[in-house]
Amino acid sequence: MKQRKNKEGSGATNPQVFHSPDVTAPSRYAGPHGIEKDVQRALLSEPRLHFSSLVIHRMPNGVCIEGMVEADDGSPDISRVAKRVAGVDQVLNRVLVTRTRRVPPKG
Repeated sequence: MKQRKNKEGSGATNPQVFHSPDVTAPSRYAGPHGIEKDVQRALLSEPRLHFSSLVIHRMPNGVCIEGMVEADDGSPDISRVAKRVAGVDQVLNRVLVTRTRRVPPKG
């Protein structure tokens, strides 16, 4: 939070919050890591994505996603899922994807 000196010059400060133009809509979670938590929740709620590790970092206008996931051909695109979260316009996807092997039925 930036502060501005009082007009009287007494050295006292009046707290004023200056918002940058890229402030996003409020997250469901409070605090500075709300968007990361929202993206994590969205990704982990996808039933066809099975993460063995997942790390999300906030960056200007979006997130960087790192980790490992097991997915099949019908799994949703990780970047598209992340962009559904308010405040995420850009996604840097550094997720290693391993494909689920389907065993054909015997018979």
